[in-house]
Amino acid sequence: MAFYICTYCNLFVYDEDTGEKRADLMPGTKVKNISADWKCPVCGESVSFLSEINEEKFLEKKTEYDKLFPLKTPDKQDKDILGYMSISRQQLAGICSVNKVCDGNPNRLCMGQNYGGSIGFGGAGQGRTFDANFKALEKYTFKMKVIKKNHEPEMQTSFLGKKIIMPLMVSSMSGVKLSMNNVMPEEDFQRAMIEGAKFFGTIGMSGNTVDVPDHPGIEIIQENEGWGIPVFKPQSQDRLLALFKKAEDANVIAIGIDLDGYGSTNWALRGKPLYRKSEKELKELVDATTKPIIFKGVMSVEDAAKVVDSGAAAVDVSNHGGRVLDFGQGVAEVLPNITDEFKGKITIMADGAVRSGFDILKLLALGADVALVGRPIGRMALAGGSQAVKIHLDYYKHDLRMAMLMTGCDTLTEISREILCTH
Repeated sequence: MAFYICTYCNLFVYDEDTGEKRADLMPGTKVKNISADWKCPVCGESVSFLSEINEEKFLEKKTEYDKLFPLKTPDKQDKDILGYMSISRQQLAGICSVNKVCDGNPNRLCMGQNYGGSIGFGGAGQGRTFDANFKALEKYTFKMKVIKKNHEPEMQTSFLGKKIIMPLMVSSMSGVKLSMNNVMPEEDFQRAMIEGAKFFGTIGMSGNTVDVPDHPGIEIIQENEGWGIPVFKPQSQDRLLALFKKAEDANVIAIGIDLDGYGSTNWALRGKPLYRKSEKELKELVDATTKPIIFKGVMSVEDAAKVVDSGAAAVDVSNHGGRVLDFGQGVAEVLPNITDEFKGKITIMADGAVRSGFDILKLLALGADVALVGRPIGRMALAGGSQAVKIHLDYYKHDLRMAMLMTGCDTLTEISREILCTH
């Protein structure tokens, strides 16, 4: 009897005696006899990443693995866990955006060349805030440190008590009809984002769109046993409380309020009012539910202090991808000030021009507990649904693993500003 775990995804486990139907391994198949072209059904890596573990560790991880990928009928199982392999990285490599503008910056036209490109959407005004997100990250370089005992980077963490495979989550996006040329139904887009994140081993957030009366993400999260976080635009308190009730019934992980979504022009054009929220209103929302509350769209120490005082569970340092205010600061410019003041007092999230695992490492080094990625994952959702989303997230994990190896970080707790240089 021998037990193994894939050290790349730290999720797939294998018992040689019982085999693993979901990985097409028959009972009694020894690891040494597994074909060289076999791929881990979770992360797609080779058999070389399978490492022997004890039975106690196997049983612990198997519970987690079975929960994320329950054994179902062959047709359903193929869709859930094995189907993503039918879309290759090569097939997705040339897919760019449905809009031929890349975030309002002509110098970043990706022309469909690589997975790090953007989906479009533009930025407010001249797109200077979107550009500031990139420049704030580009300001930092890494200090390479490689003389150290070899250790596979440990990336698994938890978010509001839920284990995730790495400190990366899928940000909330919406508006297929208005922003993405209506290339698929809003429900299918939200499903791709939520399920793709789940299959990868992290948490997806669903956006709130003016074109769908109710929040379609809530139902999709409910379909996935509550594994997801709906994020609502800052509507009236009564409307938000009604949405809170639906989210609670779906047993979501947490509830988000998109404070910076107040600047959404689409909602204003459709006659749907959005509102800034006072400190009193923030506290009312936190007190109105037993679910953890996340306030998104914080770009100052002053606003962060108000979020902490409200009793919220998490704050997301974000400027809405630069789409609501021109000539604003970049996220990585503001983030250190907020983490210096509030690290340990509240869970700190950050997004803004995250295009690789190297960008994730920079945000973590600046103090974020978890990074969020939006546009690139939205592009993959449009291109190939949840399968493409999962494959794209694999790229981020590969990058972060390499970045941690090359900067001497064995664990997430070892990541600090010590690994960063500025120029």
